[in-house]
Amino acid sequence: MGMPFDHIASTYDSLFAHSPTGQLQRKRVWKYIESILPELKGFEMLELNCGTGEDAVLFGEGGFNIVATDISEEMLKITEKKAEQYSMQNKISSHFLDLDTFNETLFDKKFDLVFSNFGGINCINPDSMKILLNKLPTILNPGGRFIGVVMPRFCAWETIFFLLRFQFKKAFRRSAAKEALSDIYGPNIKTWYYRPSQITAWSKGNFRLVSLRPIGVALPPAYLERFFSMKKRWLLRLDKIEKRFSETSLFSGMADNYIIDLQLT
Repeated sequence: MGMPFDHIASTYDSLFAHSPTGQLQRKRVWKYIESILPELKGFEMLELNCGTGEDAVLFGEGGFNIVATDISEEMLKITEKKAEQYSMQNKISSHFLDLDTFNETLFDKKFDLVFSNFGGINCINPDSMKILLNKLPTILNPGGRFIGVVMPRFCAWETIFFLLRFQFKKAFRRSAAKEALSDIYGPNIKTWYYRPSQITAWSKGNFRLVSLRPIGVALPPAYLERFFSMKKRWLLRLDKIEKRFSETSLFSGMADNYIIDLQLT
């Protein structure tokens, strides 16, 4: 993975986290997490690739104790500043963690929920993904959950958008067998896309699939923000359509992201 994410740390919130399209997608994730809170046996959370700490702050307000991890030191600095800003130093701790060399012995406690939002685990290759899914049971409490928001190998919005721009290679980059180079936020960043069936198969034996939901099947990806910022009524209409789609797993493989909820068996 390396350091490519440091350069987007200062602008990530404005580009995605605080953008109207990014906020609407993020609210869908938050709503799902809130719906499963009564099922959790505790409130110890490990967040993988936490970015700028937007989710950590929200979950801290919701009562979680969060260990927020990322490979980007700059992202972690922003997370720490937010924890101070909202007086959550006792709820949020931030730590460097490279998922390609994930070491479960780094943690001195077990967790009730391991969470990774918006493509955090798309930054690791399939071999590292399999290792991660095999190691997670050692740091989860009995019945603990792993919830990931993952980018699938096909996104209808993305394919149509790039086809209309005659950028055919980008239109089908998610379906490539090897890693794709994402340049949406700057320099090329290696990205791997995963079908829901792949994550389910690799976790079988340790986890059972609880739920699968699309995120961003009607709502557009964040890189269309400039277009939809001038058409907010369209965006609100798409959000209403998204509500209908978000209750079924049917469209998970064609959305911008999908939620996969796995419970330790």
